Amino acid sequence: NSNNQGRNRMNDKWTSECGTVTLYLGDCLEVLPTLEAGSVDAVVTDPPYIIGAISTGTENAKCGTWADMQNASYWFSEWFALSKKTLRNTGYLSLCGNWRSIPTILCGLSRVKWSATSCVIWDKQWIGPAYTNAFRPTYELAIVAAMQDATIPDRSASDLFRGEKWCAGHSKTTKHPAEKPVDFMSYLVRNLSPERGLVVDPFMGSGTTGVSAIHDGRRFIGIEMDESNYAEARGRIQDELKKVAFLEPKPRGVQQRTLLDE
Repeated sequence: NSNNQGRNRMNDKWTSECGTVTLYLGDCLEVLPTLEAGSVDAVVTDPPYIIGAISTGTENAKCGTWADMQNASYWFSEWFALSKKTLRNTGYLSLCGNWRSIPTILCGLSRVKWSATSCVIWDKQWIGPAYTNAFRPTYELAIVAAMQDATIPDRSASDLFRGEKWCAGHSKTTKHPAEKPVDFMSYLVRNLSPERGLVVDPFMGSGTTGVSAIHDGRRFIGIEMDESNYAEARGRIQDELKKVAFLEPKPRGVQQRTLLDE
């Protein structure tokens, strides 16, 4: 019975009253194949970096050998392939990472005959902790891969993003350990998807990409397998929907406007 209850929870699906947001409690490897092929404008996500997958390395290195990176790339390539099938010919994939995850991401992309087209640097404007043998980090990044007909309309959009100062210990607003700021995810959403377009986040976490998508007038599909993260993301997204005037429930008898309306 407990196993059945677990499976039922993992199949949880919530759709907003306005019909522009759908959230899944489940595994993206199971949910992504159910999405309509060629229907998504951008996959914008912050997946697990898997930099702690160590077989022969040391814990202090925070990453293993080249073989470990190659092994991890197979997992990335699985959801890369599924994401690619959902994207329009004009679509984009963007995923967060850091310098350690670059080899794994690029290898995963190559396995599905895809290549990176940009590396967007997020300058936190705050210096982070590091071991005494290393420089202290001030940035993370997003690797971007474009479909064959994709274009970024704003030709002034830079691959260096500086938003508000971000110190994880003080700037975080959620319980998620790897929370990203709304302004950074919004920068990616705005530049990689059209207005009223469909944005998908296979690793929704605390829902920052969803909040950004709603704020910027996009439709959104989020997938998250952790129940606690899913609950927090749903709450944040519901709160954001209330702030967006054209998505707010209208009095009975008044036609509801959605992002699908022209």
